[in-house]
Amino acid sequence: MTENPLTQAMTAFDEYKKRKKEIIDYGLPLPGVKKQKYYYPMTQFLLRMITFFNGESISFLNEKNVRTPIGRPIIFANTHKFKPDIEKITLSIKRPSVMMASDFKNSYKTINGWYFGTRPTIFVDPYSKEDKNYTYKMMVRYLQEGHYCMIFPEAVWNLSENKIVLETFFGTVRAALESNAVIICTAIERYGKKYIINHKGYFDPSLILNKYTDKSYAELQSDSQNKDLVNKILTECNRELRDAMATLTFEIWEDHAKKFGVESRAELPADYWQTFVTGLTSEWPGYKMSDNVEQRFHSKLEIEHEQLRADLKNIRPTMQNAFLFNKRLKG
Repeated sequence: MTENPLTQAMTAFDEYKKRKKEIIDYGLPLPGVKKQKYYYPMTQFLLRMITFFNGESISFLNEKNVRTPIGRPIIFANTHKFKPDIEKITLSIKRPSVMMASDFKNSYKTINGWYFGTRPTIFVDPYSKEDKNYTYKMMVRYLQEGHYCMIFPEAVWNLSENKIVLETFFGTVRAALESNAVIICTAIERYGKKYIINHKGYFDPSLILNKYTDKSYAELQSDSQNKDLVNKILTECNRELRDAMATLTFEIWEDHAKKFGVESRAELPADYWQTFVTGLTSEWPGYKMSDNVEQRFHSKLEIEHEQLRADLKNIRPTMQNAFLFNKRLKG
């Protein structure tokens, strides 16, 4: 009896994770590096042709090409808004890079899976602590061996109604510190068939590290007594990263508003957000909203708020808490 496609994908993913673990544990050669040298020019050409024949365009708000220090690896940290953002940002950076991705099962044996296979791609299992650890180690190895990496620090599409950038995982800045990489932040937005990309300069987490200590990140991390200091440095680096991504995004919004006269949220249709989300999910069969919630970073404050909301649903009216159920207060 033939396995269904999802079962096949999950079996293949299990094998992939085992192989990843072997590569790290035994110091085996990193996969995909040689293949990318041959496929990169071809895939870039194909992506340009797809963009052209779809009647799409890509424009840049600030720098088209960002200059970075010679000899240091680069992490391209991007906002995550829709399915084609990977391809459009890949076209914009014009440098081969290792892709960090999380949706193995929905890309398995598809055109997207083929594309991921033409470049070094590190798939992560967001529900496995062990696999996330090995994914991080593999990313650092690629960087330390001089390769560039492309990552989406929010981990999921930003479907928030009010957050310019979602909370981000520490892995991006931690990998940069461990490999002495610099980070180019990129924001992308889509208006119909027009893609706007904004990147401006680069972020160097080592400058924040050097503000606190003259030790390397590896030296600092090797001593458990430095745990609080390491966390302080990572927190500041991560805040800087998120602020940079948010600023780049807001600059696109501001520019678009000036050109097209959209000045307030009040001008948007009442069903704008729902239509927006429905349109996005229809582009990616198999995409689940529950994954979007479960796989993103949740700060301690968010977890506390979510627990509070869950607890409130279980409250039963009594004389002491009757004010909570007063309809006049709910308005």
